[in-house]
Amino acid sequence: MANEVQENDRGLRSALLARLYRAYLEEGLYRGVIAKKELSRELGAQGVVLERNLEYLLERRLIRMHKIEDLISITTEGIDWVENRGAADSSVALLGRIEKLLEKILSRLEEAG
Repeated sequence: MANEVQENDRGLRSALLARLYRAYLEEGLYRGVIAKKELSRELGAQGVVLERNLEYLLERRLIRMHKIEDLISITTEGIDWVENRGAADSSVALLGRIEKLLEKILSRLEEAG
């Protein structure tokens, strides 16, 4: 149960950052804001689930919460996280391909030896 909640929260936080990042790309750093209600509706998260994940992102300084109309925007740290996450995913994929290649090489060396 705890692992499922953890995975769901992780996915929700990623989705929140991705949506706020799109708003940043469309409107800029300080105008790219989204209302909490809109995020809730778009991502299907509400109540304590949405609040705890927003609080987590706020604590990590990845988002900014504005007092006016419960508006939320991404911070420069959040932008870096989103952009570097893509680089990290590419690195993981590359490491997976290297691992498979090394396994093939080892297998051929064992067959030859």
